[in-house]
Amino acid sequence: MPRQVAPATLPRALGLAALLASVSPLAAAQPVAPPVPVHVHVMAPGDTLIGLGRRLLAEPARWPEVARFNQVRNDRRMPVGLALQIPLHLLRTEPAPAAVLSVTGAVHSGGAAVSAGQVLQEGDRLDTGEQGLATVRLVDGTLLRLRGQGRLQVDLSRRLPGTDGVRSGVQLQRGRVEIEAAPARAGQPGFRIGTPQGVLGVRGTVFRVEAAADGLTRGEVLEGTVGVSGHSSAANETAVAAGFGAVVDATGAVAPPQPLLPAPGLDAVPALHERPLVRLVPAVVAGAVAYRVQVASDESFDVVLADVRAVVDPATGVAELRIRDLPDGRYPLRVRAIAANGLEGRDARATLALKARPEPPLPSEPRPGAERVTGASTFAWSASSEARSYRLQVARADDDEFARPLHDMKGIEGARVELPALPAGAYLWRVASVRADGDQGPFGDEHAFRVRELPPAPAAPAAPAAPAVGDQTIRFFWGGQPGQRFDFQLARDAAFEQIVDQRTLDRTDVELPRPGSGRYHMRVRVRDSDGYVGPWSATQHFDVVSCARSGDGACVSSGGGPLQTH
Repeated sequence: MPRQVAPATLPRALGLAALLASVSPLAAAQPVAPPVPVHVHVMAPGDTLIGLGRRLLAEPARWPEVARFNQVRNDRRMPVGLALQIPLHLLRTEPAPAAVLSVTGAVHSGGAAVSAGQVLQEGDRLDTGEQGLATVRLVDGTLLRLRGQGRLQVDLSRRLPGTDGVRSGVQLQRGRVEIEAAPARAGQPGFRIGTPQGVLGVRGTVFRVEAAADGLTRGEVLEGTVGVSGHSSAANETAVAAGFGAVVDATGAVAPPQPLLPAPGLDAVPALHERPLVRLVPAVVAGAVAYRVQVASDESFDVVLADVRAVVDPATGVAELRIRDLPDGRYPLRVRAIAANGLEGRDARATLALKARPEPPLPSEPRPGAERVTGASTFAWSASSEARSYRLQVARADDDEFARPLHDMKGIEGARVELPALPAGAYLWRVASVRADGDQGPFGDEHAFRVRELPPAPAAPAAPAAPAVGDQTIRFFWGGQPGQRFDFQLARDAAFEQIVDQRTLDRTDVELPRPGSGRYHMRVRVRDSDGYVGPWSATQHFDVVSCARSGDGACVSSGGGPLQTH
């Protein structure tokens, strides 16, 4: 389909033209417009070729070319109602700017920031940052949604005065753009978009185009049918129907159309998200190597708030899409699978409901998995800067859980509260922040703890046996049960203020260096395996006497005992 622009503008050819007939995705496309694009004028009473030349042509004196083009033999006798075809290249044109409808993130033109409502003239270029997005409406009504890290230039934007015809075209130099192309009038060329690999032209359809960093152009047809040709075989077209996509390589070769991957299932996506970092795991789509999610403020996705791509984890076969920095609210959402050839599939749509603020505080007591004995229970958490008060719920860990909580306390103004004794059993607890205006945020994660009956106090260990006092060491023994641990203390005084040695042991004996002469006191207490600490044993005492020592340091015995020194 010829285009009325300088040949240097679009040097390497790839053309996509919308087909009016329904064809197989692999069938060769036939041209649907005359070889020369035309404007059709229906002759009205009083119309003459000379008059039409003055009114419509860029050079009025070229009206005879119109006559020859239509094989008019007598320009004085032209019947009313005749469909006169006027080649577009003869018509007068005037600039008609495109309009920027919306901007998200960093979007620039000529180094200056772009804002919604700004107009784009022929030659103007848009650059989007990594999170930048822009929606543009062209003069013919075509909508372009340029995504992040894209570069797009308006190279044709004109009206045809005296007619309702327009001409529009852009260059996508890099990035990805989503297109809703307005239908073209009969005989006139439709919207055209160039890429580094060529030109894509349509007559009214919905599709996506990517000019990728890997040197490929990808087209994905969502509605209508598109004809694809590469500059290596410009005379041949391949029809790509809705639900199919095509890849064109750097040489202009067009790969056979491939079916787009189906929309992924979103049944497992929660109806309500209660954390600022939204995590989505779409259902696995066979053949997908990645997924893309987009969140918008409007159903048409003119204002996209998040555009996230995640690669499939080869170990699990799934991809987790993470969306951050969204305010609380309800948003249109769409997710699509991406094939190994880079073609993005059909969209699955849903509504994202987010209520994550004020964020819940961090719990501190009881810790997860803690065990408590019956008695008053203390619950504590960190203080949240967003909260005026808190709401605490405690429930039994059964099937109903928080459907029927045992305790549901509202309006707690501190970060600590004590509840009456709980019966023995398994429990869950959670807490939420509440703003001054009464707006409650989500509950924090549930944490489990157990309450058990207060066991009988473990018997104090039997009074330690009399210590075995040797020449160099002294040993102590006491009784105990498997799994118990023991705190041992040795002191010079009965109040245990002058500690000589203290330690925790997992056995029922201890051997210490023989202390100096004098009276000593010792005691032991039990630590059960669940953390419960028993009482101290009765205090025991013993005496160590000085002795005369031999040359090797051993006590010299006399009469069955050590020879005491004074």
